[in-house]
Amino acid sequence: MGKITDIKPQIKSKGRVSVYIDDKFYCGLEKLTAALHRLKIGDEVDEDKLKEAVYDSECAAAFEKSAKYLGLRPRTENEIKTYLSGKGYSYDVINATVSKLCDYGYINDAEYCRVYVREYCIKQGARKIEAELRARGVEQRFIDEAISEMEDQTENVTRLAEKYLRSHAPDKRKLITFLLSKGFDYDTVKESVENINEVQ
Repeated sequence: MGKITDIKPQIKSKGRVSVYIDDKFYCGLEKLTAALHRLKIGDEVDEDKLKEAVYDSECAAAFEKSAKYLGLRPRTENEIKTYLSGKGYSYDVINATVSKLCDYGYINDAEYCRVYVREYCIKQGARKIEAELRARGVEQRFIDEAISEMEDQTENVTRLAEKYLRSHAPDKRKLITFLLSKGFDYDTVKESVENINEVQ
């Protein structure tokens, strides 16, 4: 295949190097990956070894980018896949990266759903929560498990209704429409509204 004639640090990415074969640019690699694969100037190129190094380098870069992305807020498995796909990573690299992130506990869709439900059940009903989790690509079984743990939402609906009435006229129909738009079920909404004096 040829000989490695140069390995140069990249100007824009300090953690990466450019590998040249027979004086022509061949690929970019993570600096650590190049070291782990013991690539040196003057080496005769083993094509399979170099392909393995490229794959390992892509996986390392994808993992690092994912970790930073996850540092902003928790993400679902599907969100990470979409993010890495947008960065141009291959199907194999994406799957390997996601698998590693799951093994390390950085991605856990079941826990993501439980936390999401706990955080948003105060201001959203089960229907809206389910729709938003499905939009994030979470498996239905995880959504169902998390929603099944939700407590009765009557108190949350009443609190939200009272807050709404502090800035809106006491119109029963509009109040019910507002609460239903938040994803709460009709029976819970009806019971809560019936117990609020301002809209009798």
